[in-house]
Amino acid sequence: MKSILSPFLIAVLLGGSTFATTPIPPTYGACPSGITYVRPASDGLSPEELIWLDARRPHVINALKSYLTLAAIPDFDVDEYISTISANKSAVPVIGQAYSGGGTRASINALGFYQSFDSRDNKSMAAKLGGLSQATTYVAGLSGGCEATMALAINDFIDVQTLVKGGAFNNSDVPTSAFDLLQLKAKAGFNLSIADVIGAASLFYSSNGTTSRPFNSLISSPAYTSGTVPLPFLIMAEGIPAGLPGSNSYDGILFPVNNATNQTIYEVSPIEFGSWQGRARAFTPTSLLGTTLSAGAPVDQNKCVTGWDSAAWVLGAGIAAQADWVVIIETNNTVGLFSRSESSVLAQTQRYRKRQQQLPYPPNEIELVSASLVKNLKVFIDGILPGILRLLGNATIQDVGYGLVANPFFGYEKSEAGLQQQETLVLVDAGESGQESPIWPLIQPARKMDFLLVSDSSGAELSSGWMNGTNLINTGAMAIDNNVPFPKLPDVKTFLINNYTIAPIFFGCNEPEVPLVLYVADAPYSAYSNATTIVGTGPSSSQIQLLLQNTLDIVSQSNTTWAQCIACGTILRSLQRIEHPIPSQCNLCFEQHCWQGEMASGTPPFVAPSLFLSPDITFEEWNLTTWQPAFDQSS
Repeated sequence: MKSILSPFLIAVLLGGSTFATTPIPPTYGACPSGITYVRPASDGLSPEELIWLDARRPHVINALKSYLTLAAIPDFDVDEYISTISANKSAVPVIGQAYSGGGTRASINALGFYQSFDSRDNKSMAAKLGGLSQATTYVAGLSGGCEATMALAINDFIDVQTLVKGGAFNNSDVPTSAFDLLQLKAKAGFNLSIADVIGAASLFYSSNGTTSRPFNSLISSPAYTSGTVPLPFLIMAEGIPAGLPGSNSYDGILFPVNNATNQTIYEVSPIEFGSWQGRARAFTPTSLLGTTLSAGAPVDQNKCVTGWDSAAWVLGAGIAAQADWVVIIETNNTVGLFSRSESSVLAQTQRYRKRQQQLPYPPNEIELVSASLVKNLKVFIDGILPGILRLLGNATIQDVGYGLVANPFFGYEKSEAGLQQQETLVLVDAGESGQESPIWPLIQPARKMDFLLVSDSSGAELSSGWMNGTNLINTGAMAIDNNVPFPKLPDVKTFLINNYTIAPIFFGCNEPEVPLVLYVADAPYSAYSNATTIVGTGPSSSQIQLLLQNTLDIVSQSNTTWAQCIACGTILRSLQRIEHPIPSQCNLCFEQHCWQGEMASGTPPFVAPSLFLSPDITFEEWNLTTWQPAFDQSS
């Protein structure tokens, strides 16, 4: 699929605004020698990631020593454990954090999640949680979670308070200078798509204007080369052009196939871009995205592209849901693929109808969900999208409503035949894939994940704006379909009856061959956070602090014994590998806080809880006395 844009016309439309620091557009140059342009996923981790892991591991060990000492698991000798794993790198636990989609709510909750385990945060240290973020090897974001992941990544994982107080996630208008990179990219002869525009605006919002830094440049910065920070991933799904196997569209708008277990999930890190399963099954250097390749080699040795992977474009491709929004509006939400719908909305409707025979949900719940979604999206579609399309040369959403990039797997024999014929990749928000948590890159067997912490703020699975476990269940189904180790999971009814979406819960405690998962769904502890901002005005700095505190309250449960349970989860797989006895406190934790494999029976309650820390305060009262006043505060 080719863009029909005129780069010159775009340059004229963008005008001549100024930028304090001149952004660097993509450029053509001689192709480097002695590198692999495309490699099969079957090779496992890239040499570059393995080198980085060796640099990261000593920092993980040091952070674990401090964190485990703080957590103070009874009858557990921290020094002995650290000595053992220091002498055996395969015993060092591999820890990941996954930040879901869900709009601005998800972005802020992701920041709060990282901060809740940050040793630089006084509240986290008081809760006995601080240091786990320093021991984390990988972080990943999807959609709204992409914004938080990118904001942390390009700022070398500075502490969240410094980030937000420094202007990130600000509530100011995006200046025209934030789009200077687009003008330069167009003048250099490169086509643009909606990812360029949305990415520039979102990066200004989430990172206070940093738009020109290439994503791949992170891996050569001191913080990454020394291994002092985690490796970040953003993930994307894809649309498949008409005429190729698996193509799915409405009125010419492409979106993923209606099957949460049969998707190509692309991951991008500062090192590589590609997919482990699905159509690509291969990887290419992130630094060379945009280069025209065929059969794994440059078509023109003098026209390799560098700089395509600006932080703005990568983020824009990760949140490119706008074409799907148009479909939702035009069909009144009878077509559209966000994971909150599991598959097609028709299938969702059937599921809701069946569920309503058993669950006490409003009889018109599907209409409530649809009406709310359509109302929110119309703000963007009617008020903002026309201007973006004019900016892109009066293009149509069918042509530019994605993250478009030259297909590096064109003609590559290890990839699926249809992808080998496709000149351009059509990347979209991975929330359209049937799952809205970026778990997929982290559970790949090559990464040997031990402990995965999942922050789920997707919040549109129920009309009340809370979770019911659908996104995690969809990931589990995809893992089964692709023979990827993942814990067994309960059904939605069990999630709700057992309150697994209003308090943290472990999965996989008794399955030593799979990653242990700690699932943490957003819930109202000190703030009613179920007001997702898809478009429009974001929260004020004071409101951000309320949301960050709410995330800490969820994660900590205001209980240092629970903090010990998280520490137990951190080291469980490592202890099993070195055949170390599991501390009795840890066994008790897993008995009390891990799903034991039984499905619940009965009728779940309607999920609309009050504030757990202030149950007498209604949403209306909290909104009037706490949330709205906080919006008016400038601090």
